[in-house]
Amino acid sequence: MIIQENEKPFYKEVIKSIIRNKSYLILIFLFIMLTSFMYFFVQFSVDKNLDRLDTITQYGGTLSEEQNALLVALRSNASLASTFLLCLLIISTFVIYLFYKHYFNQHQQEIGIFKALGFKESSIIKAYVTCTFLFSVFASLAGMFLGWASSGVLLKAYTASFGITDVTRGIHVIHIFYGVILVVIVLCVTTTLTCKTFLKKEAALLINKSDNKKENRVIAFVSDKITSILPSKKQFPVRIALRKPITIILSILAVGASTSLLIMSVSLYMSSNKVYQSQSAGHNYSFNIKFGETYQGKSGDYTDTLIYLETPASIYMANSNEPLLHQLVGLSETGDGLLELYDKYSELLSIPENNGILIGPELQEIHGLNQGDIITLSISGGSYSAVIADVAVNAETNHIYMSRKQLAKWMGIAESSYNGLFSNNINSTVTGTVITQEERLSSLEKDAVSNKMSAVINQLLGIVAGCILIYLVLLLNFQDSTKEMLTLDLLGYTPKEINKMLISIYRPIFIVAFLLMIYPSIAICKEIHKSLSLQTGDYIPFQTNAFILLGVFIIIQIIYVLVEAAFTSKIKTMIRNETARQYL
Repeated sequence: MIIQENEKPFYKEVIKSIIRNKSYLILIFLFIMLTSFMYFFVQFSVDKNLDRLDTITQYGGTLSEEQNALLVALRSNASLASTFLLCLLIISTFVIYLFYKHYFNQHQQEIGIFKALGFKESSIIKAYVTCTFLFSVFASLAGMFLGWASSGVLLKAYTASFGITDVTRGIHVIHIFYGVILVVIVLCVTTTLTCKTFLKKEAALLINKSDNKKENRVIAFVSDKITSILPSKKQFPVRIALRKPITIILSILAVGASTSLLIMSVSLYMSSNKVYQSQSAGHNYSFNIKFGETYQGKSGDYTDTLIYLETPASIYMANSNEPLLHQLVGLSETGDGLLELYDKYSELLSIPENNGILIGPELQEIHGLNQGDIITLSISGGSYSAVIADVAVNAETNHIYMSRKQLAKWMGIAESSYNGLFSNNINSTVTGTVITQEERLSSLEKDAVSNKMSAVINQLLGIVAGCILIYLVLLLNFQDSTKEMLTLDLLGYTPKEINKMLISIYRPIFIVAFLLMIYPSIAICKEIHKSLSLQTGDYIPFQTNAFILLGVFIIIQIIYVLVEAAFTSKIKTMIRNETARQYL
């Protein structure tokens, strides 16, 4: 941005005016830095490692079990980082809009004088965009540097969890664009649009503040009607709160954002345990033996066994253009103690006959398939219709169960065919690949690592973002209520009483906001879990309950109490310093 020589004094005046709002600028700087930090913290630990694993597969190599588990973790974290960037950028945009709207309302006369002196609207806009550009660039770069420095935590976690020591730190140029340049562009565009909206007003109206009186009539009328039905003790503080709708909107946004992030973090933890527990229950076999060829007859060489027929299949659904790759497992029966499949009511399921199938919960939750739906399965070049008989909650991920006889018929082989078995006893002459129970459980534990690491990131993000947003809400109220506070002080009210009337009134608003945002927050978290599952190919079920919601409510109340205590101290300081003349 080129600044003309005659514009430099004007720019200096604008920058000085902006800098006087130190509290706001610090909060905005922290929030933009947090947006950038949470993105780069994850992305620096993902890009180069993901490239290395992709290179191995592109050149025909085979990933080890540990590398496959790391690949799932990297994709999950990359998806989560993008989700964080989008969500926090939206909130940052709203915060910037709120700041400039509040700033312009407080400096109408100043800007009106600028217009009256002949400064063009484009020059005024450029001045404020320059301010946004400067502190958003510094904040984004600071977040990127902190993300780079902190990404070693995730690299150490990868090594500890998957036993892979050659993980490295690095990032793609496109992700630097997303985390820095895109953030700056969006915030500068927001500043431009906010300035244009405000500068439409005539200079005379800005100087006389005559436009404000018209704008507040409707709000004052509505607030008076609402407060008229409340007890007399509550009418004054509630009336003040309701006459600031933007503050109430931001309160709801702050509570909603914090609630969503905290619910999702706990859900990620619980989803790991959910998958582990569900796929452990009913799978009582010690060994899963996969043969390299198909046999016929009975597994006479083994005792205490359950034979099965398995083949890869592609699932075609009406609502999806891309097929899903799953494993079809044909069984003759369940419930013999080795493999028992259950429905959501913990009732034992039997193997359906003919073309009936049992699907896993991921197909129901992620892709919307339900009991009675008909899907198309592609097996060995042939397409077949199958009816979903039920959902097996403890089905192995990406596995579908059906009649072994029917599957053999679709494959064009003998009905007695099998190519694997579950057993608790094996002999020393096994020719197939043996997967022990310990190996299977270990694999489930490694798959859960990415969810748990993401949950830690999410919890940190939820608490920090919640503190900043709640503090911003109360700061807005504090600055807008300064005159009322000092007036009440002159009338003999104590700081505690002033706090109760002008600050503490937002506690019930936060409680109501929490109740209003429970359902939207849960819906948002479900969609994020679904998106992560689709992008990573890993099943990440959404989990929550009443105790989690109560815990989130308590955390938000604790944050509020701490922030409120800081503002009570500010009220005492302001009164003690006798700054009333500055405002009255």
